[in-house]
Amino acid sequence: MNTAFERPDPAPTPDRPLTENAIRGIFERERVRAQALFPHWEHPFAELRFNRARRSYGQAHRDGRIVLSRSFVGTTAVADLEDTIRHELAHLIAGIRYKHGPRWQHVATRLGATPRASGRSEDDVLHEKMSHARFTLIAIMENGEERTVRKVHRRSRRYTEYRLGRRGQRYHIKGDFVERFVYLDEQE
Repeated sequence: MNTAFERPDPAPTPDRPLTENAIRGIFERERVRAQALFPHWEHPFAELRFNRARRSYGQAHRDGRIVLSRSFVGTTAVADLEDTIRHELAHLIAGIRYKHGPRWQHVATRLGATPRASGRSEDDVLHEKMSHARFTLIAIMENGEERTVRKVHRRSRRYTEYRLGRRGQRYHIKGDFVERFVYLDEQE
């Protein structure tokens, strides 16, 4: 939060991108607005933190923390930032356990959040920061066909150690069963 001696950074423009201080100012404005609309919160707000996430813009936690991706710094993606802040505040207000169900949707709509997948930004700089993933997850189907699943930042044991379940459970894509998964490393 700003001290009495700090002034919030001016609004971002193409020649003056977002700073961490400006993000904190926008967050505080949205938090105060949300508090006025919803006096009772399932998880009272505790603090704002930043991380280096490249798969999600933000996260809300039961202890009242909201964590925003530092990927916003250096961009002019104010609309995406405001939407993310409203989205995460809606989780604190409605309750984390309700995920994206009707209760959360009601709160998010009142706050003005627009549900959308992470990394789908209109801002080219933010989109590039969020979409630059190192690996491509490929599904090898029973018939030998290779299907691209998605770009990912890390390999997951869920796919590297993929085996048939005890009851024969298997992943399928559009009705076709997956034999195994492989990762293509974009840096090799």
